[in-house]
Amino acid sequence: MKLKRIFIRNIRSFENQELEFPEGSLLLAGDIGTGKTSILLAIEYALFGLQPGQKGSALLRNNCDFGEVSIEIEVDGKNVIMERALKRTNKGISSDYSSITIDGEKTESSTTEIKTKILKLLNYPQEFIKKNNLLYRYTLYTPQEQMKQIILEDSETRLNILRHIFGIDKYKRMRENLNILLNKLKEESRMLNLSLSDLEIDKQELEIRKKSLAQIIKEIQEKQARVSEKIEFRKKIELEVKESESKIKEKTSFEKEVEKTKIMIVTKKESLVLTNNEIKDTQSNISEIKKEFKEEDYQVVLSNLNNIAKEAEMLNKKFIDFLSEINSLEKEKRENLEKKDRVFGMKFCPTCLQDVSVPHKHNILLSTESKLSEIKNKLEIAYNKRKDIELLLEKNKEERLKREEDKLELDILKSRISYIEKSKKRLEELMKVRSSLENDILFLTSHVESLKEAILKFTRFDNLFRIKQEELKKSLYEEKNSEISLAELKKESEFKRREIAQSEEIISKKEISKKKLNNLLELIDWLSNHYLNLIDFIERNIMIKLRTEFSSLFNKWFNMLVPESFEAQLDENFTPLIIQSGIEMDYSFLSGGERTAVALAYRLALNQTINSILSQIKTRDIVILDEPTEGFSELQIDKIRDVLDELDVSQLIIVSHEQKIESFVGNIMRVKKEAGISSVDVEKKIIP
Repeated sequence: MKLKRIFIRNIRSFENQELEFPEGSLLLAGDIGTGKTSILLAIEYALFGLQPGQKGSALLRNNCDFGEVSIEIEVDGKNVIMERALKRTNKGISSDYSSITIDGEKTESSTTEIKTKILKLLNYPQEFIKKNNLLYRYTLYTPQEQMKQIILEDSETRLNILRHIFGIDKYKRMRENLNILLNKLKEESRMLNLSLSDLEIDKQELEIRKKSLAQIIKEIQEKQARVSEKIEFRKKIELEVKESESKIKEKTSFEKEVEKTKIMIVTKKESLVLTNNEIKDTQSNISEIKKEFKEEDYQVVLSNLNNIAKEAEMLNKKFIDFLSEINSLEKEKRENLEKKDRVFGMKFCPTCLQDVSVPHKHNILLSTESKLSEIKNKLEIAYNKRKDIELLLEKNKEERLKREEDKLELDILKSRISYIEKSKKRLEELMKVRSSLENDILFLTSHVESLKEAILKFTRFDNLFRIKQEELKKSLYEEKNSEISLAELKKESEFKRREIAQSEEIISKKEISKKKLNNLLELIDWLSNHYLNLIDFIERNIMIKLRTEFSSLFNKWFNMLVPESFEAQLDENFTPLIIQSGIEMDYSFLSGGERTAVALAYRLALNQTINSILSQIKTRDIVILDEPTEGFSELQIDKIRDVLDELDVSQLIIVSHEQKIESFVGNIMRVKKEAGISSVDVEKKIIP
């Protein structure tokens, strides 16, 4: 990773500041409190956001509601820009915005997701997503007081921090998790062992239940046979009951037939009486009619009536002709009278409009009178003829009425003769009906006697039916009781089967639990006596290897910073041991410069050890040293040049207020503060 640029707005003592980081060595120079450390904290915040336990108030400038940091870095040739912002609300200060831009592709997301992406880019373990990023703090940038703090911590705390940094705290977690697992397994084995305490008793009870079931099955088979016998007997009785019932139904049918036949006999006798009465009446009617009917007399009467009708038709025609003639003459008479009156009163001719002379009128009147006289004579003749016709029509009517009376008398006689013939035929039919009725009455009477004999024979089945019904009722009762008893036995057998199945299931589960218990005991033994020791062995060897390398590097860096009369090494708890002339020196009795040398040597040794183990992390070519010369003598400050040369990193940032350090670096950023606002001046120099 390489730092390229950072923009700071309202972070601690900075209002607006943009810095470009050069390659090589860089000194952040300035008096104490000018804001040098603020730049380093801004870098850390831009990369990883607020760390667990870190408050936003430690970064956001006082009296400001919004602050932001944007940093541009290069990782494996990729240009990466990280942007983060803080805001102040009534509830406090919190992250407001975070984004990452990789080669121009910007992603805005949650703080956690952005942190995940940057850890992936830097090839840091993902376990640091929700933890303090100690790997960054102890490789790239460590505040001096924090490095001294790890030295002053108790051995257990220090070991836990180092395990976390080196990524071998997993062995401790494995051991702790293993102990938790062992406790759970032991508790599970104890519960299993407790549940298996009555396994043999369960097996004995199962055998007892199986024997009991076998006895019940035997009883069921015997009872089933008895039930089958009861069913067969009941079916036999049912058949006999049905036969008796059939006979009784047949008897009832005969009784109904008797009643029906008796009704038919009564009906037949009533019909016979009616038939005899009708025969007597018919014979009486036939004897009363004695006059003989002659067809030729009847035809003469019909011929006379026909002639009279023809004559009447001819007379009516003549009468109509005379009426027409009279009407015509009367009309002509009226027309001449009107003409006479019209001529008598005429003065002018309606045609020529000339005066009509009296002679001319007289001539017309004479002619009209002559016509009227002629019409009168004709009318008189016509009226006389009409009167004659009327007399003839009256005579014709009287003759027709007389002939019709003759015809009616003959029609009545003819009708009676026809009735007599029909009556004779009806009499013959009635005689046959009477004979048939008499025969039917004899047959039906005989049929009734036969039915009564049959009914008498079937009467004995009434008593037999009652007896068989009682037997059937008793048989059904016994069959039902047998079936109930059988059902109870079957129910008991099902209950026993369920008990046996449950017992077998319980025993099967307990056998499985027994196998599981044996496996658990073997697993507990292996985990306790083998795997746990293996974890301890691996961790111990790794820690020994780390301590050896770490101690060697610590001694190397310490000897570069202090006189050669001192010897430095680490004990098994990674506690620095400073030995002078064979005597171990207590850290608290060392001078300020010596304690700073111990902290710096420990920091550099830790950095190199981490980079050696985690060779894939992308921050191994950059180191930030925070006030590495606090309390150093002039000689020790001179030694810093050798240390810096030995580091061999592409980018080195040193925070110091020592002026002498300026000669050790290629670039200087001077940090100053005026009116509570920090600012930076950049200088670039070439070291001869």
